[in-house]
Amino acid sequence: MNEYNILKRDTQYKGKIFDVEKVLLRLPDEREVTYDLVLHQNAVTILPIDTERKIWFVRQYRLGIQREILELPAGVFNDGEDPLTCAGRELQEEIGMSAKILRPIGEAVMSPGYATEYMYYFLASELSSNPLPQDDDEFIEVVKIPLEKVYEMVYSGKIIDNKSLAALLYAIPFLGPLQ
Repeated sequence: MNEYNILKRDTQYKGKIFDVEKVLLRLPDEREVTYDLVLHQNAVTILPIDTERKIWFVRQYRLGIQREILELPAGVFNDGEDPLTCAGRELQEEIGMSAKILRPIGEAVMSPGYATEYMYYFLASELSSNPLPQDDDEFIEVVKIPLEKVYEMVYSGKIIDNKSLAALLYAIPFLGPLQ
């Protein structure tokens, strides 16, 4: 009882970062329902903090909301990459830094109602310059914000990116006093 069974899966779209499938699912009451499922690569979000207690963000344009927003550095796994390796690479690509300490601080599902993406969160400290080329479709501005101001920005609605908000929540026990 109370079993869900996938009866059929058909790929509707194949993209660079995600695919979309039509999935026929048998519900516990034996009804059959069709859902759209986004198969998204797993990803990382990194909260870089420097010795001056400034958090490093990126400002970039996001098509889904048609404007630029502040986000923590993040990105999807390359083939065969583990979360720690991905986090280190994304840190270099997006803010041009490496971290002597790259600590896992949490994990979460992003949109479990319709997508498979799983997010790994890291706190990066003891930063040093070590840039890699940015992705050719990214136009990123690096922005450093004092820790105490970051949480003011969260509560005033100036930071709205969900993955960044989750990382900031996960990081609280590791950051010490926020004021």
